[in-house]
Amino acid sequence: MLKTLAIAILVIMPVAVFGQEQMTSARFHEIVSTPGDSTPLNPKLAAAIGVLFTNATVKITVKYPDGKAVKFDVAETAKTVAGKYIVTTVRSQSNNEQTIDSIMTFDDKASVYKGWATYGDKIIGGVSVYDFDKKIVSTFVDYGDGSSELTVGSYTGSESSDRTVILKNGVLFCTRESKTTPANLLK
Repeated sequence: MLKTLAIAILVIMPVAVFGQEQMTSARFHEIVSTPGDSTPLNPKLAAAIGVLFTNATVKITVKYPDGKAVKFDVAETAKTVAGKYIVTTVRSQSNNEQTIDSIMTFDDKASVYKGWATYGDKIIGGVSVYDFDKKIVSTFVDYGDGSSELTVGSYTGSESSDRTVILKNGVLFCTRESKTTPANLLK
């Protein structure tokens, strides 16, 4: 479940890896532990997120090639740090002690959206491309162990959803679908 949840965090936030800023484990944990603030976000980062869901529920379905499907919900919180980072924390609703953090930023020097998440004790990242007119995003993540994923999603001011193909050594491992809704909009 932890591996599935680690993969699921990448659904919640578009992430990126290439560019000028390198993310070490120490820097990642420093940013995550910094309290949220009200510093205005970098305009490119603000454009990417539209509305920040500071408290949300994510419904996730993972499907395997053998037909097995697993459904679960996670709680998501988000904060901004120094106008440069969006930090998201996901907690399994079946086990509140299990958390996964991710960070998203816009790298002005490289002109890319990038982000990082924890994957076991590794920090992984990916690259995101947005079409702001159509409100869609595509994200590619390489785990560095033969696993990779490609996500295509859409977003509005009241929800986001996406579909992900996860490969292991170039072969389909599973697909993942998610829908994120702010907690105050849930019925």
